[in-house]
Amino acid sequence: MELLLEQLERFAEVLAVSRTRHAGSWGRVAVRRSLCWARYLRHVHGRFRLRGPVRAALEGRLRRLRLRPAPQDGDSAHTAPGLESGPLRSFEGLGCGEQLLALGLLENASLPSPALHELLQHLRPEEPSEEGSDERGLGDRLAELARRRAASQLLRPLLGSSPAQPDPVLRRTEAELLLLRLRQEAEAEPGAEALLLDRLWQQLPQSRWLTVVAEALLLQPAPGPRREDCSSDEDDPGSPSDLGPATATPLLAWLLSRPAPLAALCRLLPTPLLASLASRHSDLAEACLDLLWDWASHLHFDLTKGAWVGTDPEGLTWERLRDCYRSFCQAPPPLSIQARIALDSCRARDGGFEAPGLSVWTDLGRDLGLEEPPGEG
Repeated sequence: MELLLEQLERFAEVLAVSRTRHAGSWGRVAVRRSLCWARYLRHVHGRFRLRGPVRAALEGRLRRLRLRPAPQDGDSAHTAPGLESGPLRSFEGLGCGEQLLALGLLENASLPSPALHELLQHLRPEEPSEEGSDERGLGDRLAELARRRAASQLLRPLLGSSPAQPDPVLRRTEAELLLLRLRQEAEAEPGAEALLLDRLWQQLPQSRWLTVVAEALLLQPAPGPRREDCSSDEDDPGSPSDLGPATATPLLAWLLSRPAPLAALCRLLPTPLLASLASRHSDLAEACLDLLWDWASHLHFDLTKGAWVGTDPEGLTWERLRDCYRSFCQAPPPLSIQARIALDSCRARDGGFEAPGLSVWTDLGRDLGLEEPPGEG
């Protein structure tokens, strides 16, 4: 591992130099060796990507790695900002060093013609290997990086600093991009999509991330006429027209297996949207109702305030419990019936007391106007 970290530190310096006027002294050999260096790091990334203990140890060392600052070049418009916190400080960064290097050289006007010609040779479409490997060439991966950069530049002005109500078209676009990325990860390595979702959960603001997750779980194929002379899905493997509930299955499985994201979803998502999700996915409805029951069991009646309160600031409030159940009970069947059955079961388990302040479920049913169990009266 020490040798690998030393190689990474040296490649970081090469990557920094590739964006400055010092790359003007590079020739064909320098470009070829730099790209080989980047491919070695990509090989390391592919080898240890799904090996949890080794990857975790390597990620820890990468975060502690002290990269030397980029060369200060006052005459160049291209510097290498943020190497101390840049992509090479993460495990995923090991897999994209080749694209970053090629992109830096292509944007550098100081690169001499022989070195540029050598780089362009590596960007030509690659012939399939004799082993039948389907690995994409550098040109394809660089094109994908350019598409993602262009998409991020288009979406950034729309996102703003903290959009309260994102545009519906923007929400759908973000959800489609997430599902497409999950499908790509699953095709590359089984189980890789869960690792990606774990990273996104840790890195992105919770409210924004949960909105995208909800949109993805509700996503339906875009309606539109299908021309007989046009097979867009076959020509474009990244077309969003074939995205739908089946594509979101890994996302739902990840959500149901992660207590923290599931709890945040029930606590932060607008209750009408939460009810829509629960109506679409019965497993999610059951998980949400179980979580609401667990949270409600931690509420107690404060005689001085005359209200149900909780001791955990991160837990459920009476108002949130009431709003969730109201949205669930107002949803179309079977969710409304499922919510009523759960509420009446909890009310009966508490003893069916009618006096206020004795059972949170009795008071909840009274507040919602659900005095009688379904099917009676």
